[in-house]
Formats: sequence, C-alpha cells, structure tokens
Amino acid sequence: MDDIDRADLEGPKIDRRTTVKLLGAAGMAGLAGCTGGGDGGDGGDGSDGGGDGGSTPTEGDGGDGSASTGGTLTAGWLTDQIEFLDPHKVDKGTQIEIHSNIYNGLLKLDQDVQIVGDAAQDWSLPDDSTFVFQLADGITFHNGEPLDAAAAKWSLERLQGMDTSPHVGKVTNVDEIEADGTELTVHLSQPYAPFVSFMLRGPGRAGTIVPEVAAENPDEFNRMPVGSGPFELTDRTSGESLTLEAYDDYWETDEDGNQLPYLDGVEIDLIPEPSTMWSAVEGGAVDFANLITGEFAQQAEGRDDIRIEAASSGEWSCLAPLCTNPADHEETVKWISGFDDVTQQWNGEDIPTSDARVRRALAKGIDREAIAERAWFGYAEPAHTLYSPAIGWLYDALGGEEPDPGQFYDPEGAEELLDEAGYTGDPRLELDVLCLPEDERELTVVQDQWSDIGIEAELNIQQQSSYWDNTYRYQQLVTAYGGAADVDPWMSDFKQLGYPDEETGEGAWQRPLYFDEEFSELLGEAHASPDLENRAEIYRDINAKLVEDAPFVMTTFPLNPKSFGPGVSGIGVQAGLSNFHRARLEQ
Repeated sequence: MDDIDRADLEGPKIDRRTTVKLLGAAGMAGLAGCTGGGDGGDGGDGSDGGGDGGSTPTEGDGGDGSASTGGTLTAGWLTDQIEFLDPHKVDKGTQIEIHSNIYNGLLKLDQDVQIVGDAAQDWSLPDDSTFVFQLADGITFHNGEPLDAAAAKWSLERLQGMDTSPHVGKVTNVDEIEADGTELTVHLSQPYAPFVSFMLRGPGRAGTIVPEVAAENPDEFNRMPVGSGPFELTDRTSGESLTLEAYDDYWETDEDGNQLPYLDGVEIDLIPEPSTMWSAVEGGAVDFANLITGEFAQQAEGRDDIRIEAASSGEWSCLAPLCTNPADHEETVKWISGFDDVTQQWNGEDIPTSDARVRRALAKGIDREAIAERAWFGYAEPAHTLYSPAIGWLYDALGGEEPDPGQFYDPEGAEELLDEAGYTGDPRLELDVLCLPEDERELTVVQDQWSDIGIEAELNIQQQSSYWDNTYRYQQLVTAYGGAADVDPWMSDFKQLGYPDEETGEGAWQRPLYFDEEFSELLGEAHASPDLENRAEIYRDINAKLVEDAPFVMTTFPLNPKSFGPGVSGIGVQAGLSNFHRARLEQ
C-alpha cells in the first residue's frame, strides 16, 4: 500500500486512519460502526488503554469505575450449538464472540478502531517484510504454562500446518518465525501491510494464541479450550450453556491498576429461537443478548430498561442455488462435505438452478430495499454484490450503493430470463429452500416477491445443528446462507466459491457447487497482486462474473442488534464482538 509506510505500521498503537486503511485493504473496514439505542457516550469503561470495553455507560455509572465489580452476568447467545472454540477452526461469529474472551491475540482492536497491543505490548518493522513483536512479561495460560514468544511461535506454526483451517491463508505469506524470550520475529515472503491486521484477536483470528496442549487431544481442546484470556471455560453443557469464570492470574489491569476482568463470571445460555431470546431479554432472564432480530430490536427502541446497540460486523446474507449435480463430481463433493456418500436424488432430474439464466432471474426477482425494511425493520442494508461496505476500498471501487454491475430488482427482466430458459408454466418453478429460524422473516418476503414472477418457494426451516449438516447433503435447490467480510476478501472467496482443490483447500466451503476455473484464475491474480488499484481492477472482473453467473443471490448486509439490560456497562462490541473484559454489572 503506497500511502502507508513502515512507521505507520509500528506499535504500540496504529492510529485510526491507518487502521481503517489496513482493515479496508484487508476487508474489514467499518466493522466497529454502531447505530441504534443508547444515548451515545464515549464507550464507558473501554478506554484506549484496554480497548475491550465499548458499550454505552448506564445512568449513574458514567464509565468512571463507580459501578459495582464482581457478580455473574447472564448472557443469551442466539444459537443452538457452539461447534468450535479452537480459534484456528472457528468459522462462525457466535463462536468468535466467545473465544475472544478466552484467549489473547498478539494484537487487538480497541473501541476507537485502533490496532493496539494485546499479548504483544509493542512491535516494530526493521524492514518492510519483518515484524518484531515484544510480548508482555508474566502472561500464563489457564493451565499455568507461560505465554511467551515460543508459545506464540508454536501457535502460528500450528496454524500453518492446518490445511483445512479457514484461517490458514492468513499465514501462507510467513516464511520464518523466530522466538527469543518475549521477542517474536515474523519474516514474510514479501511486504504485505495488511498482515498486521491478521494478528488481531477476534477479527484476525490467525493471531490468537493457543498453547501446545491443543495438539495433545484436539477434540477435547475444542470442547474445553485452554487460553490466556480474562475468562476460562469451566463448565459446558452441549446445546445448552457455557460457564466462564474470571481467571485469577489474568495479567491485564485497567488504567488505574485494577485487576481485570471486573466480573466474577459469565453464564452463557444458548437460545436458538429469536422469540424466546426476546422473551428472555424482556423478562430480565438475561442481562445481555449477543443478537436479537430487527423486529424485537425495534420493539425495544425508546424503552428505559433495554438498550440496543446495532453493530455492523460486515456480514452478508444470500441464497445459494445448486449449480450442478453433486453426483457428477462425487469425489470432490465427498471432500467438501466430509460425508462418505453423495446424494443421487438429482440423477435424471431437472436442476433448474444449474442454468445461470434461472439464477439471474432469482436475483432479479428480489427487492432488497423492501427486505431491509420489512424483514429487518431497518437493521440491514440492501446487498447488490457480495462485497459489503465493510470492505471499504472494494465497495467504493465497485460503485458503492449502486454497484455496476450488481444484482438489482427487475421483475420484468426476471420473467424474460425464465422465458428464455424455458420455464413458462404456472408456476414457472417450484423451489425448496433450506434455512434457519432467523431466516424465516427475510425469506417470507422473498417468497412473496418470487411468487410475483411465477416462482413458488417452500421453506425447510431447521435448527443450526442439523442445518449445517444438511447444507452439505445438497438435497435442496436453494440454501439460505451468509458469511462475514474476512480480513481479506480473497480469503472468503477462495473458500466459498473457488474451484475445489483438496491440496490447497480452495473451495472447501462450497455451498452452491459453483465450479468455474476462470473465476478461480481471477482470484489467484487478485491474491498475487500487492497493488491495491490493480486488485480493484481484478475484483471488478470478479464481481462482473459473480453477477453474470449468480452462484450467490444476494439479499442484505445485516446489522447485529445486541441488547443490554439495566446496570450493564462496559461490554465491547467493536467488530461485532462481545468482549466482557471490562464489563460491569451493577449489583
């Protein structure tokens, strides 16, 4: 990045201007934006010295430390299961929000959207391809083992060897790692400024540090992980709850020298149904909810006993139409799905969504502005491309709110495409759509809109635990799907839509079974280019291909409304996280 020099990337803090550029170049700009409830304020307990607070102080607290310390906060998590707590394996925001409280990274984002030190208190660049991190003294994992440079080196090298990790691409540019006491030196194969953003705890994930015990029993570590963060996981009931207790030997203090965290613990209840979550919020059964749907966030507006903060985490929602018969690519689909058998149900059957004209018709049949208002109650933005406002440089390069080309509402054009593809009956098409409970309101609007162009859609609503398995069974024509803007747009595209390659991991998350070599070649060109303007040109071609082929039918860029009960302050929600490091609960 020509406008960022080496000094801009050095610690102990990277200013907001440079951080936003880095996150934008890497795909995460705008992730800390908040809208919605509360009376404003400067973020309460989360000063730039600690960076993990961020929610608005409650009345009488003022963020000045006068609120009570201690106590156990009850939090609701909108999910029915937490599959991964190993940070090198996590692939969903609900998991990342929890592990951010259990681990430390080398670096972190503070509430002011600045990159600051976490385990690494300072860092420098002796040359454009070398990062030297100075770790704090005295950090220990929850099992008593030291977190020093050797531990951080082991953690990064572990990730390098995890070919199936969704985050391994963030360390492919690492040539060599050296450890000496508390000094960690990372040599890159070529200069790459956004690498520093990969070392963030939470959003970066690659920089989250795990101990060597992770290799002894990976399954048990994933279930009951050992970190070095302010809370340790002490109990867990699958599908029901997790218990976090304050780590007595946690190393971090606030600006006044007070031990962190302030809470004694956090009890996390898994609540899969949005209406049940709202009942828990409204009835005071939970002090904090990591996510409530827009319908209920709207109901909370103006109430004195519930505060809403809607944080943009760069997420996108879409529909993934089946692009090919899984049985025609049996070995590839076995690798993607992890199942030993591949469905044969489409043999000899018409797969209408295998025709790009039909997929484009599905995209043209959706009024995204109406979805944002009717289904999300304003807590979402229309998505006309895969690339959200969170990827600032790319979003702007494609045309911002009016990308050219993009997926726009054009019902007449949709009908013309269906005519051209030979679907002229009444109804023209019948589709089954696999989805989650939280998708129902959005998809009910889509059902109405598609019905207007002769497409009848039936919703197959499943809980997360069965939904994720069934997405890889490929027994439905359309799957409701979504993701988050990764630290680099290439990271997500490579896994989500790349031509499957078991050796490199490309295409490992393929939901639509979109196998296109030209698309993968463009991805490779984008990844290899260090020049931002050149990458933008390549991504214009990538975007045009995605609009033409429509392997994803985009719907919205959702916001994430979080709720805070009376007496709750200091929870950090930057980058869509839920950090309890500086949380307080008024007793």
